[in-house]
Amino acid sequence: MGIASAVHEESAALAAARTLKQERHARLRQLQEFEDLLDSVESQNLERRRAVPATVMAEVARLARTIGIPAPAAVWTARSGARLHDALLAWQGALLDALRPHRLRFGDRFD
Repeated sequence: MGIASAVHEESAALAAARTLKQERHARLRQLQEFEDLLDSVESQNLERRRAVPATVMAEVARLARTIGIPAPAAVWTARSGARLHDALLAWQGALLDALRPHRLRFGDRFD
């Protein structure tokens, strides 16, 4: 192996590492945004608001555009905070399965 090929390999390895790091940060950001949405819905539920606020549904719509996993129909048809929370948990499970495929080995991941 010559110096030129070693330099090329190093450049390729650095580029691949940068790409993986960017992908990991994007996944972490998606998960954090989802957690923030769940926190918002839980806060609404603790305040005993029956209807789902338009701001929460706007955040759901924004998140649905940025996440590669489509929201279940139950997310869009939820009429109460409790039902929306349940639907969001199912959506979160699908997202986690996609982003962390090793979870699929565990049969009790939704318990």
